Amino acid sequence: MNKTYALLLVLLLSFAGCRSNEQVASIPPEQAPGSVSSISSVTQTGAEVATSLTARYNDVRTNCGSASMPAFLCRGIVLRSTVPSTAYKAWNPSPHSQKSGGVSFSYLSKDAKFTGLVFGQKNGYIFYPVLSRPIGTRQIEVLCSYPLDGATQLRDAPGCGAHPYSPDRSRRCQTIGITTAEGWIANRRSNSWNLCSFDVRDSMNNQGADSFYQTIRAHQLERFFAGAHDYIELILATWPQNIPKELPIEAFFYLEGGLAGAQFDQKDFFDSTGGKVVPIVKIVLPASESADAQFVYSAADQVK
Repeated sequence: MNKTYALLLVLLLSFAGCRSNEQVASIPPEQAPGSVSSISSVTQTGAEVATSLTARYNDVRTNCGSASMPAFLCRGIVLRSTVPSTAYKAWNPSPHSQKSGGVSFSYLSKDAKFTGLVFGQKNGYIFYPVLSRPIGTRQIEVLCSYPLDGATQLRDAPGCGAHPYSPDRSRRCQTIGITTAEGWIANRRSNSWNLCSFDVRDSMNNQGADSFYQTIRAHQLERFFAGAHDYIELILATWPQNIPKELPIEAFFYLEGGLAGAQFDQKDFFDSTGGKVVPIVKIVLPASESADAQFVYSAADQVK
């Protein structure tokens, strides 16, 4: 009896163990804690976009979770100012950008403030951060960054290379031994055209996040804020012409006096995409270094 009972018990336990393993294997693995989706399927209202912009503006993390993920991938505002025209589409790269391979943007955040846009322009568009761009939109790589306007129009392609007024000391910072904000400042103080670009390409890997953080630090240490060119400049990789549906445009924006331009672009985008609505958001840039930018959505501003 004891031997028979023992044999039955072993068989039952073995069967139970098999069933237990089958149940565990059928449970889908959970998403890793802290992981971030690179795309989003959520469509935001205009008010939600303004709230999201405000949150990203106030976010001052040094990176997006690792040394290889620069802050612009998840926080801050990546924007491009434009001039409305019936001769071209605001979201298409200019002839210069098509040739150089780079498109100029500005970066705005609580730790990277400024008071005005290039050439005094009053409107433009904002890209979603790479880590929250909508499904079906392109990932546009950021190639380099400058603590202030980098005078990129005359530079070697794609806008990150040497400037003719200082060809030796205006190249990518890392190629001339500059890896810190202090080094960038010392280089520029010896010659105002020594504006080297911080390399933030994906290929920088674990140096990428710090490279952009040094851009922000130099912007802060030099107190770039109220000058005509005191915005952080980014160079993004040029994308093909006439692909509005594929671009990660989060909003059209305007400063005081620029509403008509933003409305023109909103309607043009709507017509060019077969009815896609992108909200217009007003940006109030800080009037002092202690003030903050504001992002305001108003239904009255919308034409679509």
